[in-house]
Amino acid sequence: MGLAAISLPKKNLEEEIIFSSTEEGVRQALECSAGKVLLLSDDGSFSSFATFPRALSLIFDGDALPLFSMPDGISRVLASGGEETLVAARYFAEVRGIPCRVFPSNAALFGVFERRGEVFLGDDRALSPLAECDAVCDMSRLEASLADAYARLLLARLALFEAKALTAFGIPREAEETALPETKEEIVLGNARLRRAESRGAYAGEGAALARLLQDEELPCRTAYHLLTSLYAAFFEYGKPRRYFTPDYRVRAAEAGTVPCVPTREEYAARALALERMRAHFAKEIGRELKNRDRDCAMFRTPLRGDFERRMKILKQLPEYAKNGLSAIIRDFGLMEWV
Repeated sequence: MGLAAISLPKKNLEEEIIFSSTEEGVRQALECSAGKVLLLSDDGSFSSFATFPRALSLIFDGDALPLFSMPDGISRVLASGGEETLVAARYFAEVRGIPCRVFPSNAALFGVFERRGEVFLGDDRALSPLAECDAVCDMSRLEASLADAYARLLLARLALFEAKALTAFGIPREAEETALPETKEEIVLGNARLRRAESRGAYAGEGAALARLLQDEELPCRTAYHLLTSLYAAFFEYGKPRRYFTPDYRVRAAEAGTVPCVPTREEYAARALALERMRAHFAKEIGRELKNRDRDCAMFRTPLRGDFERRMKILKQLPEYAKNGLSAIIRDFGLMEWV
C-alpha cells in the first residue's frame, strides 16, 4: 500500500492552483459535473456561493457529520472558506470518492494540500485521509490575507535556519528553501509550494505552531516571525546552559495540556557541547536575518500592536506545543523561564 501511494503521479502546481474569479471557477465545475453538486461554505464565505441556487448549499458549522445527510447522487463538492471548511469538504470527498474543488479564503492555503486532517463528527474527533483537490484562488478574496501569507514565507525561511540548527544539535530536520515573492500571485504560489512540500514531510518549523497559538492576533505569522527571530538571535549571541537549573517539565506540560518531553543527561550534555561549537556560525546567520527583518517586512505599513506580556507567555509555552523545535532546546538549557 505504501509503495503504491508513493508511485502515484504527482500533480503540477498549474494543475492544482487556478487563478480565477470564484464565479468562473464554480461555473466551470458545474458545467463538467453530471450529478448534483454540493456547495459548502462557512459564515464568512457564504456570499461567494450565493449566485448558484440550483446546487445544494450547506453552511459549515464545524461539524462534518451533517454532510453525510445530504441526498444521494452528489457527484462533486465545492468548498469556500477557511481551513476547517476545506478539510471537511475534502474528507467528505474522500469518503464518497468524488472530486473536490476548494476556494480558499486565506492566501497561505491552509487546508488545501494536507494529506490528513482533523474533522469533527458529532461528539467524535478523527484524524482522517483527505481527498486531493484543485484550488481556485480568487485574488479579490485573498487580498486581505496576503500580508500574513507573505509573513508565512518569512517563517519558512526561518524554519530552514531552525532545521540547520536542530541538525547541528543532533536532531535531523529537512526544511524547504523559499524565495521571497515580488507579486501577489507569487505569494500564493510560494505558499502552495510550501504547503505541498510540508504535506510530503518537509519541516514546517516551530514558527508554524507559534502562529497558530497567536491566531487571535491581527497578523499571527508576522508576530511569530518577530518573536522567533529575536529569541534565536538572543540565544545564539548570549545563551549559556544553566548548569544547576532544571525546568519543571511536569508543570510546563500541565499548563499546556501536553505530555512532558524530557531529554536524557547524555542528550543534554551533547547539546551543550554542540552549542559552543556552532554558536559563532549560527549567531552570524541569525544576525543577518534580524538585520534584514525590517527590510523584508517593509510591506507591513503598520507596526505590531497588541499585548506584549500575553505574547511572551505564549512564546514561553511554545516548547510544549512544538515538541522538538529549537525553543525546546532553549528550554532544556533553562532559558525560557520568564513570566
